[in-house]
Amino acid sequence: MNHNTKKILSTVMLVLVVIILAIFAFKYKSNFSSTATTTPTVEANNPSDNGGIVEINPQFPGQTLPLSNDPKDIAWAVFQKYLNYNKDLNLEGVRSIVYKIASVCNDPKTTIDCKARMNSAYQYGSALKKENFVNVWNDKKQTILVTDFWTEEDDISAGRFRAIIFFVRDESGSLKLLSFSPFKGVTTGKSIASKKEIDDRLIIYTEDNDQDGIADYEEQCLGATEGQTCTKTNPKLRDTNGNGLWDGVEALMNQ
Repeated sequence: MNHNTKKILSTVMLVLVVIILAIFAFKYKSNFSSTATTTPTVEANNPSDNGGIVEINPQFPGQTLPLSNDPKDIAWAVFQKYLNYNKDLNLEGVRSIVYKIASVCNDPKTTIDCKARMNSAYQYGSALKKENFVNVWNDKKQTILVTDFWTEEDDISAGRFRAIIFFVRDESGSLKLLSFSPFKGVTTGKSIASKKEIDDRLIIYTEDNDQDGIADYEEQCLGATEGQTCTKTNPKLRDTNGNGLWDGVEALMNQ
């Protein structure tokens, strides 16, 4: 093989090497680009990894996602925490989420009675359904969740009821459970009264036109028995004394 032939072969080999390197470089660049489009998942407490790209997984102790600013959602979440504390017989948990603990649970001598009360609270409360509370009365100091009224009757009596849950904000602004009732209303005997007379009577005893959580009839102390303390309030005003607390809420706070 002469000198010219060797020179030609060397040139060809060099060209082939350059082509192979170019192909390899192109494939490497394509793979790198496709990989780079995927955002890596990194623990929030290791922001220095992978160029500082962080995927944050927020945790909110004591709350259930999704979070909401809706007054009904906020109040219902508080109520569910209260029920769970009662279910677990967690007295300190209950104490942390209610406005005022029941007196029976403040005396170590009545621990058994307190546990019975907690069990009852869970049983009655867990039967309530969020979707039934179609009325939400709320401002910066209180929230009341209320169902529509329903009636029940048998051969000798008739009743008109609603379920209602009261909440009030404490000095720090935290929403506290004040009271709840699965069956708030009245029952009246039928006697010889007509259906219209019975229906009218039930409405008079239960109607709450100012939406303060207490029946207009009770606000006028019309149903108070002798010796019973009754603070008369205005059934046409939600907040009779103008202190920011609705009459029904304030009545419960003062009990």
